[in-house]
Amino acid sequence: MGTQQERRSVEERREQLIDAAINVLASEGIGAATTRRITDEAGLALGAFHYAFTSKDDLLHAVIERFSSGIETVLQHAIVDPQAPLEGLGDQLIRGYWSFIEETPELQLAQYEVAVHALRDEALRPLAELQYQRMADAVEQVLQDHPQVPDGQARRDVASYLAAVMDGLILYRVVERDPVAAARRLEVFIATLPALIEHTRRGATNGVAAG
Repeated sequence: MGTQQERRSVEERREQLIDAAINVLASEGIGAATTRRITDEAGLALGAFHYAFTSKDDLLHAVIERFSSGIETVLQHAIVDPQAPLEGLGDQLIRGYWSFIEETPELQLAQYEVAVHALRDEALRPLAELQYQRMADAVEQVLQDHPQVPDGQARRDVASYLAAVMDGLILYRVVERDPVAAARRLEVFIATLPALIEHTRRGATNGVAAG
């Protein structure tokens, strides 16, 4: 019983510290996100940090994991009919993705803070690469069984492109803070999806024929 309670206590503290880190990152930036500031935000003693995480980088990795796993879960549940026409699949995919964005504005800003910080440090750069790789992987997973989406590199290109455009829309939403304008941009993006994937499909077919 004691071991189970101790494990639960560690998990609870980890979640508290991740929540606190997201709040500090979103409101004050990476420069303010010291272990002391984060534990203060969490209402914990400084010693509790090292009880739950090995380092601040370990905590930043957990923030990225929160973001990535959130997107993966949302996309898995967003697709009601995986064999729907491509227009319907794109609509389900993007709207599900966007619902997560609108529900977690602090997390979105926090993940940008972590990504930019990681890109300035070669030791941490894999954190930023992992973040974007997982975004593309999550989209590709949804697309992989659809008959209208090409296989192989072409599908990966589509998934990466969708993740990249969504990332741009998210950043614009965070900067502008206008949900109505963001919704309009989202509708424009959704309308372009069939043409985008048809173009990619033709390119993949031509490539096979040329080879």
